Parts: sequence; structure tokens; C-alpha cells
Amino acid sequence: MTSKYLYLLDPGHGGLDEDNNYVTPGKRSPLFEDGSCLYEGVNNREIVKLLQNALEDANIDSVNIVDSYRDISLNERVRRANELGRGLKCIYISIHSDAFGNGKQWTSPSGISVYTSVGQTKSDEFADYVIQELQCNFENTVKWRFDKSSDGDKDKEAHFYVLRKTLMPAILCELGFHTNKEEAKAMLTKKWKLKVVKSIVDAIKIWELKK
Repeated sequence: MTSKYLYLLDPGHGGLDEDNNYVTPGKRSPLFEDGSCLYEGVNNREIVKLLQNALEDANIDSVNIVDSYRDISLNERVRRANELGRGLKCIYISIHSDAFGNGKQWTSPSGISVYTSVGQTKSDEFADYVIQELQCNFENTVKWRFDKSSDGDKDKEAHFYVLRKTLMPAILCELGFHTNKEEAKAMLTKKWKLKVVKSIVDAIKIWELKK
């Protein structure tokens, strides 16, 4: 390994199969005027691919734990992460986008959030760096969906299975709302994706320096 930690990258949901069919029910935007839409799982995979390339360029070790179009179960995602991380120092990073409503009509909620499991853990520290760098890159162009509890952290806390069951610090990033028309358009751009990637890579570099 060239980095102190191995970064386990998990693109949420499924991708496009050999016949160009999206394999996950739902998890997509309403239709744009031209009949297209944002498939969350496809977008997640594009971000993870860019992220893995950027980490390789920075000599930082990473593994894509779902390197196919298949939408594997949460249990299998966790099993793979824990198996790959056995005996190593690892960080688990799950990439998603958010949604509101029934998915058939555009809605107004928007913004970015980062989740950790409930309670104070090392995940909170890593999430702080990711949020810090996301704010540096997106500034006031997005709504920031921070935790409103009294623990002082900006990361939201949830009992998500992949955050509860992984045996290493773990975060889940909700990188915009694919049910908000203007945000979904932005999320599909290379500019948006590269801002996400730069934020996570820079956060990892900070983490590596401090550990």
C-alpha cells in the first residue's frame, strides 16, 4: 500500500446492464423535456470511477467494492467491505444522491449532506474533513443540509445499514437531490462531479496527514 488507509468506495444502487437497461427500480429523476433522466446508480458509478482515478493519481489506495452494473444487497456490500478491510486500516465511502416525493414530479428540496452512524466515532472526524472540503468547492452554490442536534458536528446521523455494520469508519454522501430539476441538471455535469471528487480527495489527503 502507498497510503496509510485503504479507501473502500461504494457506488449506491445499480447501473446499466448489457442492454442499457437501468437495473434498480426507482432511484431516478423525473423525466427531462427530452425524455432523459438521471439514474442515481449510474451517476454514483461515474463519480466513483472519477474518484478512483483521482486517488490513483495521488498514490492513494482504493477499491471499488461494486465494480459492475449489478445492484448487490446492502448485506453483500458490507460483507465485501469488511472482508477487504480485514487486518487493514480502511475508510468506507458510500456515494449517493438524495430524493424527495414520489419520483414522478420535480420537487423543490435540494442540497448536500454527509451521514455517519449514530454517536461519536472516528467516522465523525473523517466526515468533518469531507464536509469542510465540499464547502470549499461548492461554497454557496448549494444548500447545506447539516445536522441540527446539539453534538456540534455538521454530519447527519442515521441508522443506515452500511454505516452500522461496517467495521471501519464509514460515511454516506448524499450529493444533491436528483428530484430537483435544476440540481439534477448540475449533477449530470462533469463540473459537478469533479467538484465532488476534488472535495473527497482533498479530505482524504488531510486525513492521511493527520494519521
